[in-house]
Amino acid sequence: MNYVGLLLILVGIGLFVTEIFTSAYALFALAGLVSLILGLLLTFQASVNSGVFYGLFVLMLALVAGGAFFIVRRVSESRLTHVAAGKEDLIGRLAQVRSHLHPTGTVFIEGELWNARIVSGEAEPGEQVVIVGVEGLVLTVRKK
Repeated sequence: MNYVGLLLILVGIGLFVTEIFTSAYALFALAGLVSLILGLLLTFQASVNSGVFYGLFVLMLALVAGGAFFIVRRVSESRLTHVAAGKEDLIGRLAQVRSHLHPTGTVFIEGELWNARIVSGEAEPGEQVVIVGVEGLVLTVRKK
């Protein structure tokens, strides 16, 4: 058995695991793929029939490439998702004025009353305003 090939396979697996826990933009996955291919070539070429070897090689390569593609796709999708919690989620949403905004008052959004400050002008109760910023517990709004 070729121990260098076995070591390259283990290094390749380690690089794939490293790619999962870091944001190296698939560089570790690519290095792991190259290491795995070289390790498979060195380890199994001498000991197995060449038809079986190439079939196994193609199968392993397809599985690893498919797994790497799946991981990279999921990571890139997660980076493009919108913030779904916290005050950043409120920006751009509509709120209903509850008390006269001149320039401060209260607005109602998602079952909660918030203190708000209008950027310019005034807003009467019942009007819709757009949230443009959050400073502590005060929303900055503008007319719709």
